[in-house]
Amino acid sequence: MSGLKIILSWGVCVFFLCGVLLWLRRHEGDRSRRYLCYTWFVASLAFLTRLVAVELGRPIAGRILPVENISGGLLSLLMLYLYPMEAINAGWLTWKRALRLFLPGMLVVVAVLAGRPYFRELESFQEVWVYIGEFNVWLRVGVMLVVIPLYSVLLLFIPYNSMKSRVYNRWILVYTIKIQLIGVLFMLFILTGSSLFSSLHILAGIVVAVSATYQEVFIRFKAPHKIPESVLPVETLRTEVPEEVREGNPLIGRLAVLMDEEQVWRNPDLTLPSLALLLHTNRSYLSRAIQEAGYKNFSDMLNRRRVTECLKIVDSGKRVNVQDVFFSVGFRSRETALRSFKKYTGVSPTDYICARASSMAAGGGFIDDLEQ
Repeated sequence: MSGLKIILSWGVCVFFLCGVLLWLRRHEGDRSRRYLCYTWFVASLAFLTRLVAVELGRPIAGRILPVENISGGLLSLLMLYLYPMEAINAGWLTWKRALRLFLPGMLVVVAVLAGRPYFRELESFQEVWVYIGEFNVWLRVGVMLVVIPLYSVLLLFIPYNSMKSRVYNRWILVYTIKIQLIGVLFMLFILTGSSLFSSLHILAGIVVAVSATYQEVFIRFKAPHKIPESVLPVETLRTEVPEEVREGNPLIGRLAVLMDEEQVWRNPDLTLPSLALLLHTNRSYLSRAIQEAGYKNFSDMLNRRRVTECLKIVDSGKRVNVQDVFFSVGFRSRETALRSFKKYTGVSPTDYICARASSMAAGGGFIDDLEQ
């Protein structure tokens, strides 16, 4: 039990510190960090309650389907969805939608807590099968095996628009899997009372808390309120494919149309397989065509286009936010945006903007908060 107490202590501290960091770095009008902050504070309080229970000699580990943990786990699971919903589609979660989505789960929590005095205490998994016919037992089993799994795939049904969402489609799938993993470990712990599953559940929560907080604070962009418009091109980077190259390979010609006219590179979820599908070819032929067009590879072609568009807006002298510009051209990661910008220009966005500002009579246009 001492090992479980140590992990519980870690959980209390990590969740609390993640919540504090998010609260200190919150943005006015941006709900995602606030949602995530509240979630980690609630998780910290929940694990603190468990730690106190252990100290008082009433540990949850060793008990089967304890009411307080079922209700607390379902409530925590519901809170875990507030942040990704806001990240996927900012402003989509209104009060009406929240009621429709979460009211059933909240009613289950209330029903379980209200029936607590009448619920049978279960000491082993075998007792679950013995008393499965009792309402108080199958209600708890139903919550664990039906309600929680149903909520675990909720993110897959949130309306997603790649050009408005501040996350990649791949991120939604990964985050859903993370929540499912936490839910599975939680169910195994509740159904068996095993200290091992309890420890794994806490450790999985800690990993998700740290990774989500890090990405929210240091990696992802805020969704801009207004996407900057494209302006006249500049010749800083070569992106046009020569006419003779297009004529020599029809695939390169079709690729140029998608890149120049349809600007598919703005889609943050564009991948080599998805681009090959659009061109009705396979990855090998497409990779070869990209190299024949003068690019090193797919990523080089994509990021070169995006950085070129950023430079157009910088050189236009418009006063816009640098994060909004990188967001509009398809970047969703600070690291990728900064690395690509420096790779193709030789300087950081800040240095480039300062150099342009000093050479323009009206002064610079960007508000550079990307590297803060």
